[in-house]
Amino acid sequence: MVARWVAIAVLAAACGDNLGVPTAVDTTAELLGELRALPNVAGAMQLPTDDRDYTYIVLQFRQPVDHADPGGAQFLQEVSLLHRNFSAPLVVWTSGYWDYYLDHITEPTDLLDANQISIEHRFFGSSVPDPADWSKLTIEQMAADEHAIVTALRTIYPGPAIASGASKGGMTAIYYRRFYPDDVVATVPYVAPVMFGNPDERFPPFIATLGPADCHAAVRALAVELLSHHRAAIEQRAQAQAGANGYAYTRVALGPAVESAIEGLEWSFWQYHGLTDCPHVPAVDASDDDLFDFLDSVSPISASDDDQVAAFDPWVYQADFQLGYPDDGTDYLQPYYMYGAADFAGVLPQGVAPPVYDGGVAMADIDGFVEEQAARLLFVYGEWDPWTGGAFDLAGTRDSLKLIEAAGDHDSNLLGLARADEQAAFAKLAAWTGVSPSGTARVARPRLHAPHLPAGIARALRARDTRQP
Repeated sequence: MVARWVAIAVLAAACGDNLGVPTAVDTTAELLGELRALPNVAGAMQLPTDDRDYTYIVLQFRQPVDHADPGGAQFLQEVSLLHRNFSAPLVVWTSGYWDYYLDHITEPTDLLDANQISIEHRFFGSSVPDPADWSKLTIEQMAADEHAIVTALRTIYPGPAIASGASKGGMTAIYYRRFYPDDVVATVPYVAPVMFGNPDERFPPFIATLGPADCHAAVRALAVELLSHHRAAIEQRAQAQAGANGYAYTRVALGPAVESAIEGLEWSFWQYHGLTDCPHVPAVDASDDDLFDFLDSVSPISASDDDQVAAFDPWVYQADFQLGYPDDGTDYLQPYYMYGAADFAGVLPQGVAPPVYDGGVAMADIDGFVEEQAARLLFVYGEWDPWTGGAFDLAGTRDSLKLIEAAGDHDSNLLGLARADEQAAFAKLAAWTGVSPSGTARVARPRLHAPHLPAGIARALRARDTRQP
């Protein structure tokens, strides 16, 4: 964390105050002064951005590790701000992980010509308490983090605010709305599932329906072929890749990493590739080089290298504690497995007391809020995204929509919807914010992929199901 802020300070000093201040915004000096005067803001640094309609500021908020004990231990939480002007709407975006969005403009921000904050999740990236009390990594504590940040910023951004995020970030936006329903006027979760088990068994029947039948069968046949006849060749190439790129496999050995990457092939294919890549699925008699290249592009073995595994320690803890995780529907591969759960134990947080899964209590509460109490929710899902197997049911939700992009994957968004659904979504946004979305005249901005989870997580967590109450 200190290193990042030293780097920011050096860059700011090198650039001076003239970083291309957008003509559509208030002065940078005024903005920084307002931000630094906010409660619990420990730092505010301007950084350059390519979008001249915005000023990019990286903030650090001082947060209590335990919001029930505000006078106790504290940590610094990173927030990226894209400022347009003080009167524009505010999009409260959560990544659910580290703040990899930085100055990337999200779809709601683009549509509403809004200001944007991107909030790093506690225990991820640089926003980690020291020492880390992992029992405080809960959806309630993160919601309280967001509430403190938004409450402070709303004193200088009085326009309508919406909460949003994609994947785990969309889940986080829903949790925030559950605990602080009046902080924002609406919530727009993209591709956000809810899980009711460790694992959640609703997913395999859904995964079995994904895609055209011939493509679906080809992906499964390829996974079987890789495990049954090409394991050694894939491991050899993965070892060479590790040497060339500095990947280390000490938490999960290379052999299990290869096996879990192949296990994750079907899920990853439909999550991020899908229909457009069906013609590129290799035949089972393709060369070892072609097979490795395809696996590496869809379900990379390197997702289980030590650095990647460490980055996801907080996700694993949350899944093990409150969030649950999906059954990946790969029973058809079990006859070909060489490794057991112990070989994947390294994906579990090291030196951290394992939590006891709450039995789905937290997610049942969230689901009950969405179905029975919530209003002004706009859910977007992809028809062929595996995570859609855990889509929320709106049931009694008021003034809300759940829209599905045809043949869509985990990158599904509003501008990918059928025209009628897009217009219905835009009408809701206009009614909720008072701003008519303007994105139809623009080229849709690509949404950043959610981080690629290490594939062995499910294998490791399944072995701990006996800890369920």
